Amino acid sequence: MSIIDYIEFSFIKGIGNRSIKRIYEEFGNLSLPLSNPEVLIEKFGKSVYLTIKNRPLELREKAEKEYELALKKGFSLVSLADEKYPQLLKEIPDPPVYIYYKGKLPDDKSISIVGSRKFSSYGKTITTKFVEKLVNDGVCIISGLAAGIDSIAHSVTLENGGNTVAVLGNGIDQIFPYENKKLYEKILENGCLISEFPIGTKASKYTFPIRNRIIAGLSYGTIVTEAGEKSGALITAKYANEYGRIVFSVPTNITNPYGKGNNLLIKEGAIPLTEIEDIYEHIPYFNKNNFVENIQLSEEEKKILNVMTEPIHIDTVVEKTGIPYGKLINLIFEMELKDLVSNVDGMYIRKI
Repeated sequence: MSIIDYIEFSFIKGIGNRSIKRIYEEFGNLSLPLSNPEVLIEKFGKSVYLTIKNRPLELREKAEKEYELALKKGFSLVSLADEKYPQLLKEIPDPPVYIYYKGKLPDDKSISIVGSRKFSSYGKTITTKFVEKLVNDGVCIISGLAAGIDSIAHSVTLENGGNTVAVLGNGIDQIFPYENKKLYEKILENGCLISEFPIGTKASKYTFPIRNRIIAGLSYGTIVTEAGEKSGALITAKYANEYGRIVFSVPTNITNPYGKGNNLLIKEGAIPLTEIEDIYEHIPYFNKNNFVENIQLSEEEKKILNVMTEPIHIDTVVEKTGIPYGKLINLIFEMELKDLVSNVDGMYIRKI
């Protein structure tokens, strides 16, 4: 199945991401309903069928040109059908049909840190504190490359040798705000850039809320370190809550205008974040030190974890560890129960 099919599908007006996900899950791909729309009638109705059947013929050429342009500019694309597509993002109700990216895509040991463009010295200090500790435990930091708290989160991650992902509210080839040009370039070299918007798309007040759902979707939880009561960071937190992800909010002085949104979130049920242990209490596998101290590993379990430096097929685990297949199946099953590893689309991933 071609990535072009997914790009073309995304260009069809009148079919949103939620509907597209349902169609994808029904057929396991988008190529079949695109080439044979009649299969949609029974479960999705005549309206959806006609919308796809009568789509403009030029959409195919437009999709092909979009794909070629992205590659020419040095960016990659990954669709819902690709094993590389981030699993956490695929789980939300309205994931992008495909995304543009450059760099290493995040795994499920990821958390988003967001806040306002305007911030206090307290906001900068607290953001730096939590980012440094999370990076030390190998947690990927996701944010939106906006001025302010987002930029601090990205910069501190890079300064500490961590992995950061910037989700853009514009085309992946566009830099916004332009003052973040150097940061954009650093992430391009040492992190990961992600966007769902076509090449050349300019940032606007409409694109940022759309972008925010991806930040929440890619993350196991969302941390708001400092945000005003009308900050876009609250939109990200709202999405995270809707998606069943954990929302953390740093309490702030009630006279701090830059942090009114934080206290509002706590009133609405967000977890007050005052120390790193608050995060580890709700996402324990983020803390590698606690894990090592509290769980005893057998030599075979250590050997298995050591080869899982990236998503890996069980046959490769057998080859690299020398553990017989039958025994390995039992060991991995026990390790899944201990929350040490997870199976994502047939590939095994270590969770610590």
